[in-house]
Amino acid sequence: MDFETDIIISLISRIREKANRFITAELSARKLNGLKPIHGDLLLALFTSDRPTMKELADRVDRTKSTVTNLVDKLVQLGFVVKTRDNEDSRVFHVSLTQEGKALKPHLIDISRKLIDRVYKDTPEEERKQVVRILKQINDRWPR
Repeated sequence: MDFETDIIISLISRIREKANRFITAELSARKLNGLKPIHGDLLLALFTSDRPTMKELADRVDRTKSTVTNLVDKLVQLGFVVKTRDNEDSRVFHVSLTQEGKALKPHLIDISRKLIDRVYKDTPEEERKQVVRILKQINDRWPR
């Protein structure tokens, strides 16, 4: 066992925890009560998609449909999104942002930018690309 390279999961876990603390503090400072870091992926996806289905949204954020359903239900409760049934298939729901949800965009973009700046501070562009490429490879080794 090579300790230098075999601690990857531990490092990823620690980075995730620190990133979540950072995001939580930013959300709190902006009085965005009720939002959790995990909602960010969904909201950012909704900023660039018009009325995706729950399945499309789950695929987009690489989460199970049941996980996305729970997260979307919380966002509905908070007033940031609405779910509407598909006109042709009543089993399918589409998700869209409310005006309150759309108003989150500048906040979430700014939080994301600050987080990325922290993550990549003083890291050359080529190394950034290499880290993302390797992490994507690792992520793709597991089914959702």
